[in-house]
Amino acid sequence: IVLIYLKKDTKYFTYKYLSFYIHYINSCRNLKKNKITKTKNIIPYVSICLPTYNMENYIEKSILSILNQSFQNFEIIIVNDYSNDKTKEIVMKLQIKDNRIKLINHSQNLGVYTSRVDGILASTGKYIILMDPDDMLLNPKLLQKLYNYNLKYNLDIIEYTVICFLEKNKNLKFINKYYHNHNYTKNIIYQPELSNIYYYYQVNDSYSKVQCRTIWNKIIRRKIVLNSILYIGEDYYKKFFITAEDTLINLLSLHFSHNYSNINFPGYMYNIRETSMTHGKSNKKKKILFYYNHLLYIKKLYFFFKEFNKNINYLIYELYDIIIILFKLMKISTNFKEEIKLFFYEIFHNKYIPIKIKKDIKAFCIKNKIKK
Repeated sequence: IVLIYLKKDTKYFTYKYLSFYIHYINSCRNLKKNKITKTKNIIPYVSICLPTYNMENYIEKSILSILNQSFQNFEIIIVNDYSNDKTKEIVMKLQIKDNRIKLINHSQNLGVYTSRVDGILASTGKYIILMDPDDMLLNPKLLQKLYNYNLKYNLDIIEYTVICFLEKNKNLKFINKYYHNHNYTKNIIYQPELSNIYYYYQVNDSYSKVQCRTIWNKIIRRKIVLNSILYIGEDYYKKFFITAEDTLINLLSLHFSHNYSNINFPGYMYNIRETSMTHGKSNKKKKILFYYNHLLYIKKLYFFFKEFNKNINYLIYELYDIIIILFKLMKISTNFKEEIKLFFYEIFHNKYIPIKIKKDIKAFCIKNKIKK
């Protein structure tokens, strides 16, 4: 098996294409080709959940990268969101050889957030990793590294280094700016400082060095994730999310956790596909859904911060970007105008929201003849 050793300074990372990628996958396939794994009914240490929709070209690679881990006390939960390709058949073939693979099939397409939640609710592990189905656990020693680290510190969340690649014309190109290598000043961060980690590091550092927004580069204690989705609630559970859902779960998980740490260990491969829901081209229907997801996201954050009396700095930081998105939503669709107006009204009456944001909203409303 080809192992990847990366130097701490990314300027020494010279891979332009994943020439080792095929070798790694073939090694995984050969390892599992004739081996049938039947585990006893023991509680897994970690549940790895993957929401999938039409992922026939990726799902096998993702699953094999998990099965090839040196640490084997895990379960894999695949939530098939009514795929119309061969995703289901591929998973079922792998499931025959390894009973740690659990398959949940939706009878209709419900979206990535509902699929994530179904996977979380079906999980039984002490910890959870929420992977994307087109990504891989790039280093076979990742789970063992996380387990050993947690034996020492007993953490709620451990974050690990991500290596990002852009997929274009079936080639994978390394993206240097998305190399996520964390060097925080403290080894372990506790509350209440943990609740402000989003705001502090995004304002004072570059996005290329801070990837704490995403959910797929962490192992999280299961009860923390459950608390997060319970707070989000069934009203959001029934919404069709295509974006921002992982950020929402992640932020709430940080607030419900007692401690957090990160390891400089390149164990996860994030695959940026040009045809994906997040990075692909958008038609009007997709744009409306994309913008509306941000409305749901910021509303849930706003009322969370208000209810728990959290530091509002991060919320203000998010509002500067999302207000623009809400303006765009109102321009291309009238269906959500009243919902946005009510949210704007709520912001206007919050004394902690900066005057500049309120003025921007007011100016937009006057320009577009939106009544109070």
